[in-house]
Amino acid sequence: MNLAALWLISLIFRPSPRHALVIIGVCSLSIGISLFWTDIIRYVGLSGVLHGLFAGYALLEILAGRRSSWLLLAGVAGKVGWEQCFGASPTTVALIQAPVAIQAHLAGFISGIVIVLIIHRFTLSGIQATDKS
Repeated sequence: MNLAALWLISLIFRPSPRHALVIIGVCSLSIGISLFWTDIIRYVGLSGVLHGLFAGYALLEILAGRRSSWLLLAGVAGKVGWEQCFGASPTTVALIQAPVAIQAHLAGFISGIVIVLIIHRFTLSGIQATDKS
């Protein structure tokens, strides 16, 4: 399921390999660190990273001027918020036959947003620096 979601995210957003590696790396690191403050003993899968990728790419599109991507970002934010308030979907739990690590989804979502804002800030700083010279 995670690989299908990764393929779908790549199909929807057509990410640059450099941005993908940065977002995946930062999300993986932040999810790993954040899970130390939970009662999760073992975490497998890519679901947290996928939430970070989706949110990050939606935000990149918003920052590039595609206003319809607000719907994508709102959708993933709503899903993560719902999970934090009400828990994971029983259908998903039954499908994967394991608890859903909603903490990883939240950490991935937040880290995806933060790293894209940092990337965007540095990209703008580079553009402004070359425009002034």
